[in-house]
Amino acid sequence: MRALGPQTRSALLALGQRTRFAPGATIYSYGEPGASMLVIESGQVEISLTARSGRRSILNVMGSGETLGEIAMLDRHPRSADAIARTEVTGLVLHRPDVLGLLSRDPDAMLSLMAELCAKVRNASEMFAAQSNTSAAARLARCILRLGAKWGEPMADGSVRLTSTFSQSELGDFSGLARENVNRHLRSWIEEGIIVVDRDGITLADPDALRVLAEV
Repeated sequence: MRALGPQTRSALLALGQRTRFAPGATIYSYGEPGASMLVIESGQVEISLTARSGRRSILNVMGSGETLGEIAMLDRHPRSADAIARTEVTGLVLHRPDVLGLLSRDPDAMLSLMAELCAKVRNASEMFAAQSNTSAAARLARCILRLGAKWGEPMADGSVRLTSTFSQSELGDFSGLARENVNRHLRSWIEEGIIVVDRDGITLADPDALRVLAEV
């Protein structure tokens, strides 16, 4: 949606039905039919997959202006992941006939949407590749850097303050690590002055050191 031109975006949003989800509410479930998409107006949505073993992997945390559910809506296949409201979420629900009708009249909008979908696929591919081919420390460092890039507030001293709080369990689900492993690395990085953790969340005190740990 962010890639669409202002006129196309406004026309598309005008077709939506406003909705609200309480924290913890299921927006979409893996495997269910998909005939609509959601444009997030406010709040955060966690995108995740749960293996048969019960192991959960967080693929993304999405926020204002982002869309979810468009892949299943467009290809008529079942939902490819769970979407859970991490906070209270408000958004606009757009249904397949309305979206396709508008896109069919605007080839540039169709190409913009395709570019957004490709970016999502690339993001998921890079995440799984990192979990397969890098050390535990590198995976956690990459996870924190990704969160900092999306949810971070740059500070005057060069540090980056996460504006959202993420638990150690969530960091583990993001990076494919057990909570105990996350805790061990965080404690080590706190002692080295690489990060600061307090009741308000995480600050990337030395982003360059994290990039070295991330092997990027």
